[in-house]
Amino acid sequence: MSAPAPTVPLSDEELDRLEDHLASEIFGGEAMALDELQGFLSAIVSGPQMIPPSEWIPIAFGESPRWESEAQTQEVLELVMRFYNHVVHQFMSGEGFDFVLYRPDEEAEYDYETWCSAYLDGVEASPVPWEEAGDADEVDELLFPIVTLADELAPEDVQRMKTGEHEQLLAACREDFPGVLMDIHRYFFALRSKPETVRRESGKVGRNDPCPCGSGKKYKQCCGAPRIVH
Repeated sequence: MSAPAPTVPLSDEELDRLEDHLASEIFGGEAMALDELQGFLSAIVSGPQMIPPSEWIPIAFGESPRWESEAQTQEVLELVMRFYNHVVHQFMSGEGFDFVLYRPDEEAEYDYETWCSAYLDGVEASPVPWEEAGDADEVDELLFPIVTLADELAPEDVQRMKTGEHEQLLAACREDFPGVLMDIHRYFFALRSKPETVRRESGKVGRNDPCPCGSGKKYKQCCGAPRIVH
């Protein structure tokens, strides 16, 4: 039997197989879980510049996978690339998105935080800074629901909210989530036809790096946190 075409979505059985591989000893706990991988890849394919697999696979897998055989390596890479291609197809077709989201039990809310945190890791992986490729204010506005669901709002902004206001904001962001992702992809897809894109010449501060202002906080919780304008 011939191998499935790269654009054929993974079956439920194949998704389970990929999920098991990512959680196995091959990666020593360094690989992204399936929901993280989908969030990460969604940003990778949506930004100002497409990032080749040779650059994003080491981030998704970790630096030193312990492959047991060439056949195993080929199987995992094939599953991952088909998963990646299906993410691309879903954005380009505009027919809707099949999300991989987990929840601890049937009564709990789906875990958007893990998915969105991985999406922001994909934003950070871009060699072309998103806020410099487009209009910084527009990019911040587009990313605001993702940042909110990733629980990366500035703590002082959350503390200033009235009782129940933060929960209402989270609910609204969850409702808008699919449309927001499509809007981000369309925004940068339209910019990719421009002949030149701005690249950052100085070192980029990571979201989890110490803030350069000297506050002692992480950048994402200090100068890098989006501000809520009242």
